[in-house]
Amino acid sequence: MTTNTLGILGVGHLATYTVTGLRKSGDHRPITLSPRNAQASALLVERCRCSIADHNQEVVENSDIILLAVRPESLGDLLEDLTFKPGQLVISVIAGVTLSQLRHYPALQAVTLARSLPSASAEVCAGPVPLFPANEVAEQLLGNIGKVIVLESEALFDVALAHGCLHGWSYFLVQQLIDWSIGQGMDKATARDMVVHSIGSAIELAESRPELDYGDIGNAIATPGTFTRKGIEQIKAENGLQAWNDAMDSICKA
Repeated sequence: MTTNTLGILGVGHLATYTVTGLRKSGDHRPITLSPRNAQASALLVERCRCSIADHNQEVVENSDIILLAVRPESLGDLLEDLTFKPGQLVISVIAGVTLSQLRHYPALQAVTLARSLPSASAEVCAGPVPLFPANEVAEQLLGNIGKVIVLESEALFDVALAHGCLHGWSYFLVQQLIDWSIGQGMDKATARDMVVHSIGSAIELAESRPELDYGDIGNAIATPGTFTRKGIEQIKAENGLQAWNDAMDSICKA
């Protein structure tokens, strides 16, 4: 089977952990990087066996698939002088820019467009990778760096963007609990082990019982009179759970 070549326009953090994840997964396809951000590109050349194009049009010409990874404010300038191949697959990982907005640019009117947004955990080939619309080639590529989740509509894809933020917020929650544990006298390594394995094992247990909702398992543990019940009632009373919903809403309504 022929492997599609990949070109990346915009070599920043997202491109870096995407390429790192691809190589970690054993994906050896040729990858051509845009010359923007020479430092990040040079690092990927050294670590991940990529090549740097002399200019952006060379990236397009050398690639079957293009990963569009620039900032929204840079998109117009980037596309102004580019000519894509008819039907060329262009996967946009630019948050907040819709397919119709992308189609507004003359350079993208004859290509095959899709949207995705891998999280930082793509670097270790983990985490959800939302995709819209379904595209077999895109799914094959992105499936190397995480679990591809094809959304049924672009509106739901935008909802999935909040889950990308949830990924980032999770680090702050875990660190806060680690810091609290240290404040109670635990050493840093013990605190980290206790918090990480408490949360990780809860997910592992729940995923072993797919017939049950997470809430079902929680309610079976947090029975009246238990410390677990006392604690979750305190969290709810302080709006602790609702605050997460409110944060998700703030992203979807942005």
